[in-house]
Order: sequence, then C-alpha cells, then structure tokens
Amino acid sequence: MKPGPLTRNRDYMLLWSGSTVSALGSQVSTVAYPLLILALTGSAAKAGVVGLAKWLPLAVFSLPAGVLADRVDRKRLMIACDGIRALALASIPLALWIGRPSYLQVAGVAFLDGALFTVTFVSERGALSRVVPAEQLPEAVAQTQAREFAAILAGPPLGGLLFAASRVLPFVADAGSFLASMVGLSFTRSNFQAERSARRASAAEPVEGFRWLWRRPFFRATVLLFAAGNPYFTGLYLLAILLARHHGASSAAIGAMFAIAGAGGVGGALLAGPLLKRVSLRTALLGGNWLLAAGAPLLLLVHSAVLIGVVIALAELLTPLVNAIVSGARVAATPDELQGRVQAAATGVSMSIGWLGPLAVGLVFSAAGPAATVLVAFGWALGLALVTTFVPSLREGPAAPEPAIAEA
Repeated sequence: MKPGPLTRNRDYMLLWSGSTVSALGSQVSTVAYPLLILALTGSAAKAGVVGLAKWLPLAVFSLPAGVLADRVDRKRLMIACDGIRALALASIPLALWIGRPSYLQVAGVAFLDGALFTVTFVSERGALSRVVPAEQLPEAVAQTQAREFAAILAGPPLGGLLFAASRVLPFVADAGSFLASMVGLSFTRSNFQAERSARRASAAEPVEGFRWLWRRPFFRATVLLFAAGNPYFTGLYLLAILLARHHGASSAAIGAMFAIAGAGGVGGALLAGPLLKRVSLRTALLGGNWLLAAGAPLLLLVHSAVLIGVVIALAELLTPLVNAIVSGARVAATPDELQGRVQAAATGVSMSIGWLGPLAVGLVFSAAGPAATVLVAFGWALGLALVTTFVPSLREGPAAPEPAIAEA
C-alpha cells in the first residue's frame, strides 16, 4: 500500500516541527553568543573562541555521539539533550538578571550546546528511519534541509532584533525552543529504534560506521565527494563578503545578500520534494556539481552584493536535492543498530576539511586579489564536477539495500 503524504504522518510532523523550532532557536543564539561577549568584554578574539566552542564539538564528538545513539533509547536521549540544553541556555539570562555572566560560563554553555546538538543530530537521522517509510526518506531529508535553510534565513536577523531589545531575550527564546522540541518528541508514539539484543561494549564500535561506509563504493565515494566540496561551500560565503566589500557594499547590502542566498537554499529544499520523483540520482549529482562550477565564474561579472547573492542562490539550487537523495539512500540502506555510527562517520568525514575553505579564501584574496580567488574557487568546483562525471561508483549509484543486520 502506498504511504500517505508526510504531512499526514503524525510522528514525523511532531519530530519535524519540534526540530524546526529548536533549529530556529539555535540560529538565534548563534548570533547572540558573540554579541553578548562583545558587549561584556569588547574582545573580538573571545567572541571567536565562543564561536569555536559552539561548533568544535561537531568534529570532536560525532563518533562518541554515534555510539551513544546506537546503544540507548534514541527518543529518551533526544529528550534528555533538549532538557539539558534548555537548562544550560537558561543559565545565561539568569546570570544576566542577578549579575554578570562570566566569559567562561558563556563559552562553557556554547560548548555544551554544541556537544548535545551533535548527539541530537546523529540520533535524528536514525529516528527518521523508524517513523518514515523507506521510500519517503529522501523527501523527509529534503524537508529537514528546508527547515535548516529556513532557520539560517530567519534566525540571525531575529537574534539581532531580540538582542537589541534585551540581552536576555535570545537565550530565553532558545531555551524555550528546546522545551517545544521536548514536547513534540514526548507526544510521538513510534519507537525510534528496533528491538536490540544485548551487546557487549567493544573498542571497535566507534569505527563500525566507517567500516560500513568504506565497504560500499557509492556511499564511500559520496562522503568523500562531500568532504571535498565542503571547503568550497564554507569558503564561498567568506568570498562573497570579501567581493561585496571590494565593490563597496554596505553592511545592510551584505545582509540582503545573505538573505537572498538563504532564500535560494530554502527554495532549493522546497523544490527537492517534487523533483525527487522526477530526477534520477545520477542526474541530481551531475546537475548539482556542474551548476556549482558554472556559477563560480559569474562572480567575476557581478559587482553588487544583491547580484552576488543571486549567483550563490542559483549555484546552490540543486544542493538540497543532492543531499536529500544521497542521505535518504544511505539512511534506508543502513541497519538500524548502526544508524547513529554511520551518520556520525559520514558527518565526521564530510566536515573534516571544511575549515580549509575560509582559510584558503582569506590567504589567496590577500595575496592575489579577487579575480585570482574566484578562479581558484572555479577550479575547485570544476574538479568536483569532473570527479562526479567520471568516477565509476558515482555513475553506478548505491547497491540494493542489504538485510538489516549489523556487521561484526
């Protein structure tokens, strides 16, 4: 029997809506953390350290988070993470009301927030496979990405407005968002994992996700392709800022540029659902990477922040579709007892060199100027497109899903 639309899937909508509110709250506080540190200390360096504290756990804790998500009840784990994050975020407005939060307190809350986000992130993908039929997983992942792009689009401006009204409001809003997520999770009826037999802890557990990925050529190739592509994406936004400044754009114009780019991501994620039924995996991979390559040289021709935002929005239009198809296929093929570790391994590998993009853009722009930096970015994107075109495992697609048993 054909499953009904996801909007009629009660547990999925509870999971999705709670996570949407939580994602919006996280984007609000992502802006509020550095604003608070700058207001308290005036130190840009300390603001940068707090930003690092928020995102470093994604790289550091992804493997332990994957093991944890596969060994305990995922629903209870996600609820516990939301509750602890709510309490941690609430400690900042409490400190503001009774005195002055210390720099170390804010940095510690940011680090804990990032660590528990990592656990929730890897747990949620495994939970999707229990509340959504396998044939609807790509669509569910696409809607998840639409949520993330929408949060990125709306969260930072909202965070700035709330902080301008009162320093406590962004953190109260984020703490409240986690409570909303807890409520949504608590009302779901599905188990977020299959029945499991007792297993003894093993030193090999953290690497089983890597082993599963590495033994499957398509998933190995796509996670390595994403790892190679992430420096392009992380560097592209810094390049956009530098180009806009080079052409004399104001801060307001740069804000509009990012709004346009974010709107493109939301539009691409919304288009991904309908396109999933009409576009093959091969076509999506080729189209997404060649569109990136085609967009890079256009940055040499546009001289306004708004047009730069339009170029980025168009270049990334198919990225949500690619991610939805690949991630959906991977979740569908992964045994339930390995979901957390496979997601953790994929996240760890794909994000492993993302930091290289901003560093490379900054160095090349300073040493050789805007045109040379755009050409380097174009060369990188062209290389990704050529790899997608000619690597055999990317042409063939994933093998048929295997029986859902964990590997020894």
